[in-house]
Amino acid sequence: MLIGCGRISGAHLAALSGLENEIRLVATVDSDTAAAERAAAPFAALALTDVAQALALPQVDAVLIASPNALHGPQSLAALQAGKHVLVEKPLAESGMEARALATEAERRGLVLAAGHTYRHNAAVATLIDRMPEWGPLRAVEVSSCVFWDGPQAPWWAERTAEEGLILSLFAPHSLDFVQLVMGQDDPLRVQVEAARWQMGWQGEDEAMILLGYPGRRMASVHISYNQRRVFDRKVLHFAHGVAEIVDGEILKWNGEVLVAPPAGVLIEPTAMGGRKLGHFFAQQLREFAAAVRREPHRCPTGKDAARLIDLIDRVKAAARATSADAVDPPLGG
Repeated sequence: MLIGCGRISGAHLAALSGLENEIRLVATVDSDTAAAERAAAPFAALALTDVAQALALPQVDAVLIASPNALHGPQSLAALQAGKHVLVEKPLAESGMEARALATEAERRGLVLAAGHTYRHNAAVATLIDRMPEWGPLRAVEVSSCVFWDGPQAPWWAERTAEEGLILSLFAPHSLDFVQLVMGQDDPLRVQVEAARWQMGWQGEDEAMILLGYPGRRMASVHISYNQRRVFDRKVLHFAHGVAEIVDGEILKWNGEVLVAPPAGVLIEPTAMGGRKLGHFFAQQLREFAAAVRREPHRCPTGKDAARLIDLIDRVKAAARATSADAVDPPLGG
């Protein structure tokens, strides 16, 4: 079942349309009846407006939540309490406390609670993780993820307060999930953040730089932006024996040698918005979630591991407000 038939749901629905033999969409739910019906029609699914009614359907095993951020926590909890496995679009919840409560509920009920960190589900990232032990101790990570959004991409983006966070809540989870993935079970000892707002169509920050200090003298830096007209997506990992890079989300290099490259047609014009095909990310994420539900090996962040990231985002947002609120709150030029 899909809850939330807005902007991001299209990518999930496109992925589902190629997985009919593995996953069947039973129902769609949205407060907008027309949106729910449009999403349901290609799958001959039920279109509903009431979440509780949908969660009562006995034929539903799992729920994909693609609603606005503020609804992720309450809807995930309702789904878990209804006995459904849950895959929820990032972020898992709006606070670490809420995320940990969801993880505890899922564990208590023996259910899978997975966070939808789509960008970890491709060959470049999987190969990197599998081969890291060959490359010696990891010392530093640099992540740059810069795109251009000319104002809110959904109405609720404009309504988020500076305290709730904009890019730190909506976009940073991708980069921070990658950092958490390569750093393993360690949480950072120190978090430093600079953030700023350059556009006036929203209240929160739209650019940030994050510096993280990890046990073992390891370091990570993250630069995220909604203001870069030429898309820039690069991850650089410094190991004792050399340097690994993931370029444009798809190309893995080790000391300059290409180890993984995508099939032709995936990277059309990677520096342009919309210049990369992302459907395989979403399809693989759904396969991994299905494997988790079947208790098979998978690469989804789940339960308390997924909740750890929300604790980190809480720390990042707090550090940004403490350090650079004056670069976010006042009008430009004020």
